[in-house]
Parts: sequence; structure tokens; C-alpha cells
Amino acid sequence: MIDLLNITRALADPTRLRIVFLVLKLELSVGELVQILGQSQPRVSRHVRILDEAGILERRKEGSWVFMRPGPVMTDGRLAPLFASTDITQAKAFMRDLVKLEEVRAARTDMAAAYFAAHADEWDSLRSLHVTETEVEEAIGQILAMAPLGNVLDVGTGTGRMVELFAADANHFVALDNNIEMLRLARAKLGNLGADVAAKVEIMLGDFNALPLADGEFDTIIFHQVLHYAQHPEGVIAEAVRVLASKGRLIIIDFAAHDREELRTVHAHARLGFADELIGKAFQANGVHLAHQVTLDGGALAVKIWMGQKQGQVQLAPNPKLRIVA
Repeated sequence: MIDLLNITRALADPTRLRIVFLVLKLELSVGELVQILGQSQPRVSRHVRILDEAGILERRKEGSWVFMRPGPVMTDGRLAPLFASTDITQAKAFMRDLVKLEEVRAARTDMAAAYFAAHADEWDSLRSLHVTETEVEEAIGQILAMAPLGNVLDVGTGTGRMVELFAADANHFVALDNNIEMLRLARAKLGNLGADVAAKVEIMLGDFNALPLADGEFDTIIFHQVLHYAQHPEGVIAEAVRVLASKGRLIIIDFAAHDREELRTVHAHARLGFADELIGKAFQANGVHLAHQVTLDGGALAVKIWMGQKQGQVQLAPNPKLRIVA
């Protein structure tokens, strides 16, 4: 049951209405709202607090930043249609907000472009060691297409590439990383996905050693080139299985075991790839059946994809391009 009095009081202020319309279009930090609205941070923070307490918006802290996203009152489907059907084209303040919103979106894009340019040489040197990203992404897509994605968790989302590729086909998509700068890069891409897809995506700060998520919450969990940063990968896999639904899939994309020590010293890899035996044992220890594995050769490093099914998983349609592990 919703608290109608609390909600109507929260929406009775014009500035708070403007904030809600903005956040429905793009997840924004308090600082970005200050920039758009042209008001002081204490004043905007007060409005944000009232909207948060009413359940209309939801605050998420990332380091020293606080981001706003639609809260349970908006996501339960009852109030959102009212905002979606409201014509704001005759409200000058709202239209000015939308112009400023595009400036914020452009600033995020510029920030991402600058980051990519600064790290291009580093990433190009790593990519040169294995098959193209296109081939890897096609193989991931083939595996994921074997069953509905449902609720998806992308662990170590980095720049948000998995969000770009698969969020449209998910019911809900959580992009999690422990690096605030990476989350800002991932968030910068939301504006290019369209409002319907972006509304499904939740950007979240978190550690893969202790996921800030409930048990059995996700149907699909993806580790895309992130497990090699784990000091204790078996523990990370166990934690992922905890939040995996009983009919869920866990997909790990990483390097096969190798001896390229420069990846440890230059790129901070904690593990030099993984042997099939290690992944298989970690899956088995946590009640996950290793259903598919793929090896993508084409360079000094082989890329592996392991897909595990939690016990009780329904049988997936066979894919002739995949090697099935008995």
C-alpha cells in the first residue's frame, strides 16, 4: 500500500517535480542536478531527501558522489504512467532542464572519450594478444541466446560493454563494479541505449568478494574478463552462486592459463588465466554443472568461456558451435 499523502506532499513542489522528470530520463548525481537546476547543493539535497523518503526516487552512494534513480513508487508501475503521459513542452523551466540535461549527457560522453584515448595504447597492447573482441562477443551472444536472460548481473562491468550488448534483452540488468571511474564510464553509455533500455539498467558500486545483493536474485551472471583480478577466484565464484537463481546461468569469460608475467606486473592481473580444472572444481563445489565451454584461439592468449548451470536448471537447446562438456 502506498502512502498517498506523503507522495503528494513530495510532488507538490515544482523543483521536486522537475527533479523527478529529469531522473526518469537519466540517472543523475546530486552535483549534476545542481548544475541543471541552477540551485545550491544544500537545497537540491533537501529536495532529494524528501523524494527519497517518499519512495519516489532512490539515493545510491558511490564514493563521495550520490546518484538518484527511480524509487519503488515509480518502478511498481502505478505512478510512472502519469509522468510518461504528461506534456511538459509548455513549461519553460522543464524545457530548460532538458537542454541542460543534454549538456550533462555530452559531458559524460566527452569524459569517456578522454579516458579511452588516454588508455588506448595500453588496451591495444592487451587486445593484440588474443582474438578480436567481436569474435568473443559473438560467442558470448550465442551462449546467452540459448535461454531467456531474465535478471542479469554483470560483475566487474568496467566500461559497460555487456550493458550495451545485452541489456535490451534482459528484464533487469545490474552493472556492478568496485571502481567509481568505471561506473561513470558505464553510466555515460546509458544515454545511447534509449530510455526504455536505460530504465532496465542499474549501475551499482560493489565488491565481487561480497556482493551487496540478495540470495537467488539473478537468472544470468556474467564475469567478462574480470575474474583474473581476484586473489581468491573460488571464493568469488561461490559468492556469485549465492545470488544466482536456482535455474540460473553463470558465464565466465577469461584467459586460459598462461605464463605472460607482464600481465601481472603491467595490468595488475592477480591470476594468469585459469585452467579448466580450476573452474570445473569451483563450479562443482558450489552445486553448478559445467554445461558448456568454448576455447577461442588466435593469438598468444586463448580466450575461454565457461558456462555453468545451477543444479535444477532446465535443459537448454543445443548449439552446434559449442563444445559440450559431459
